[in-house]
Amino acid sequence: MTPEEFLEMILTKFPNADGKISENKLPHPRKRVWINVAREEFKDLMKFIKELDPKAQFSIIIARDGGDYLEAKYHLELFYEQAPSISLVVGTRCPKDDPTLPTITDILPSSLPYEREVQEFLGIFFEGIPDPRRLFLPDDFPEDIYPLRKDEKGISSEMIKNAGHPYKMKKEG
Repeated sequence: MTPEEFLEMILTKFPNADGKISENKLPHPRKRVWINVAREEFKDLMKFIKELDPKAQFSIIIARDGGDYLEAKYHLELFYEQAPSISLVVGTRCPKDDPTLPTITDILPSSLPYEREVQEFLGIFFEGIPDPRRLFLPDDFPEDIYPLRKDEKGISSEMIKNAGHPYKMKKEG
């Protein structure tokens, strides 16, 4: 299946989704499919992708604070047994006043540690996540503070400590 055929199939099944194809340059020229979908259709889209390629490989979630929303982009590799495989990025978002997305751990179990990481660093809560425990932050880290947030729920300047970095946040003395 070509990236163009794949994208057409997705947009036919999910007409409210946005999609495009970009081409990476050197050192590894290849096409990448980008799809953005509303969170209400996100899980159905991921199920459909897994049906199309039962061997789909989940790679990583890149998440960010977009101002008035939080965004998560799931990176996958599809049809890797054919050459070339399809590099896929599926993005979805949620408003900060309702920071929830459905988990896809039941579809792609390897997404669990990445959803946990996004949950603790950005405050996107994954409905149905089987293990919501913190992954990196210590147990005594304050609740409702998310280190990668740019708003009042992010780390305040009073919380920043110099951990031997070559830069200083504030001049001493």
